[in-house]
Amino acid sequence: MIAIASLFGILDEVKKIIERGASFRMLTDVPYSGIDFITEALAIGEDIRHLEGYRGMYFAALDRRVCLHGINLDIKHLSLSQPIAMLYAEDPTYAEYLAATFEMLWQQAVPAAQRIEELQRRGPPRV
Repeated sequence: MIAIASLFGILDEVKKIIERGASFRMLTDVPYSGIDFITEALAIGEDIRHLEGYRGMYFAALDRRVCLHGINLDIKHLSLSQPIAMLYAEDPTYAEYLAATFEMLWQQAVPAAQRIEELQRRGPPRV
């Protein structure tokens, strides 16, 4: 997803939003193949944490509206058999539920920079 965001200039827009005072937090499983993309996102001020094996939904809560879609950072895990859906809702109860779920997972995750250091120490995966 970050690769797609980078290609289409979305990271530039996210950077502008962050510079205006917004925060952006993301949970993902940080693979070795995603180091460059994650590093780029960290550089613009995104707060990213690694959760081992996380293949869950990507959450975004904006202005009490909830957007969530299923997409994995590591393109190898995408397939036509996996759902990619988008949901838009203006239900504050639903937003609160998603926010609580996100916070629970956030607490279990480790900072992406820490994960990147670990991956770089180990080196590329051996195939």
